[in-house]
Amino acid sequence: MQNAWYIAATSEELKEGILPRTILSRDILLYRDSKGIAHALKNQCVHRGARLSDGKIHEDCIVCPFHGWEFFSDGQCMYIPANGTNASIPTGAKVESYPVCETAGFVWVYIGKQNHVQELALPKEATSPSFRGVPFSAEWNAHVTRVVESILDVSHLPFVHPNSTGDVNPIVDGPDFEVTERHIRIEAQAFHPLLKTPLNQVEERGSSTILFSFPNQILLRTNMVKDNGHQMCTYLSFTPVNDETIKIYGLALRNFLLDVDLIDEIHYEHNVKVLEEDRPIVEGLKPKISPLDLSKEKHVRSDGPQVRFRIMFRKALEEELLEEEFQE
Repeated sequence: MQNAWYIAATSEELKEGILPRTILSRDILLYRDSKGIAHALKNQCVHRGARLSDGKIHEDCIVCPFHGWEFFSDGQCMYIPANGTNASIPTGAKVESYPVCETAGFVWVYIGKQNHVQELALPKEATSPSFRGVPFSAEWNAHVTRVVESILDVSHLPFVHPNSTGDVNPIVDGPDFEVTERHIRIEAQAFHPLLKTPLNQVEERGSSTILFSFPNQILLRTNMVKDNGHQMCTYLSFTPVNDETIKIYGLALRNFLLDVDLIDEIHYEHNVKVLEEDRPIVEGLKPKISPLDLSKEKHVRSDGPQVRFRIMFRKALEEELLEEEFQE
């Protein structure tokens, strides 16, 4: 999926200097200009193919480490030392630049077709001042399809996470879910370790919702107690490094007791633990990429959300392929 926004780094990671990253096997670099605005360029000089991230920043330009060519934030070459200060710049002396959006504590990059760029849409919890967010991340040796499906799969919870996701019945009733063109919404039994307390009996618990936004965002929302508005949320976004490696970025969110640091620690540790429990299972799945031909694996009723995701993913890939063939 080329035509999508992907997190390239946290805002905290991108400070001074040049930060190399790889998204969908495409090498890019990130840097900030003198005003602190983030930019993204292809990490390869058009002159002799040097890695630009090995260079430096000079007057808001990236300076190639090989021959000193200087590229502005839009990718245009501004200066070639070997040609002198007054020489013209050759036509086409430009590296590819990418749209950047910085929000929710992350630096997002759009590496797809420029005519397909749409405004980045995030769940309101990720940017709302009424929610406190603690960032976390992980890297798995897995394909994005398998990772997304593992989050949409509620029937694995009692087997992979018997002690970390609350009291979950291994007999899945449903799950109930709704599908639109770009979203899958799953209603599930509430699960969170903070729910397992004497003060929170089963009949008083709220509900849990999993909201998937195609192609790479998921929000898990748990209403801690019925009708009181207190929510614990986990926001996840997936950035494929290549077909075999994925970077997972997340926020542990809540909108109550914002000054109690202990809750931050519990929520953070819970998310990290759950991801680490999932990791070896997902990394071991074969084939690495979820078969988009639905006949290649056997499915049951509780697999409904994952099946719908595969249909979404296949349709999007086919659309991108058709567009590439048309342009050729």
